[in-house]
Amino acid sequence: VLLSQISAYTSDKRAFLTYLTYGCGFFTLPLTICSFVVAGTANAGFNAVLTAVLNIAFTGESYYVVKNSKTPIAIGFLIGSVAMMTLLNLMTAIYWGQLSKCEVIYDDIAQYTCVNRSAYGALCSFATFLFTIQVVLTTLLILWRGELISEVGLYEEVTVPSSFDIPSNNKSYEYKPTSNAQS
Repeated sequence: VLLSQISAYTSDKRAFLTYLTYGCGFFTLPLTICSFVVAGTANAGFNAVLTAVLNIAFTGESYYVVKNSKTPIAIGFLIGSVAMMTLLNLMTAIYWGQLSKCEVIYDDIAQYTCVNRSAYGALCSFATFLFTIQVVLTTLLILWRGELISEVGLYEEVTVPSSFDIPSNNKSYEYKPTSNAQS
């Protein structure tokens, strides 16, 4: 029963991949908000904001490619970028999950902040959701790449312009070296 429901949802592969990109967009918004909250964290705040910006760009790129492009280079680029974003979100989830267990210390320690543990945990959660969706997206893109690529018109015969035509006077051309060589 479950397999028949899954196959019903995946009968239109592009539509299913589009829904997965909607899921990425849905979880990218709270990830971005959390990244702005933790932006002041020492040694890692900028990384969270950069990860959020990359997720925003990835969501736009994946939506565009899934909806509009059928070329092998675009589908290959999407597979590569979704694989890299999957790994980036895994690293983000692990890092902020570990940091959410930090201890609040009231002494001044250089390069150490533990200000908002709940925001660290929330960032970890949204990165985990994105990681999960992107693992599914990566797997399906790899499995369905042959069906997503449309090669109609990509390899049509190339014609030679008339200015490059070979003369039809049937003369034979032979190489005659010049006698500029000294003896």
